[in-house]
Amino acid sequence: MRTIHESPTATSLSRWRTARSVILGSIILAGSMATSAALMYRLAGPTCSQQQREIEQSYSYSGIGAVIQQHGEHVMVRQVINGGPAVGLLRNGAILVAVDGVDPQSVEGFANALRGPAGTTVAVEVRYGCGAHETVIIERSMIRVHR
Repeated sequence: MRTIHESPTATSLSRWRTARSVILGSIILAGSMATSAALMYRLAGPTCSQQQREIEQSYSYSGIGAVIQQHGEHVMVRQVINGGPAVGLLRNGAILVAVDGVDPQSVEGFANALRGPAGTTVAVEVRYGCGAHETVIIERSMIRVHR
């Protein structure tokens, strides 16, 4: 029977490959355990307080308190937010014509023009389906919107 002897270099290379496989396996296992622990903490961890949930489900901005949307080629007031500055001054369905004498041409443009520092005023020109046309002056305030 013949005996094959490996060279010292081949033995070292074989040991290095084995050690590398063990180390890579350990890294993968540790990563999996860390991911599992993070997932379990997120799913079963401490629950948020009611106040934290309320903060996450709402946002604030300074404006007139009206939800606007594109309607065909016009931008209209979809909803006047209860308690906002536009209550009693604008009605749902109003078509926005101009803000401070400028026609922004897009929903984003109108939204940017209607928002501004609390306490400042904005002139909003609107048209209604019945043919009524008016300009109202609205003082912006902080609006808190709940989702």
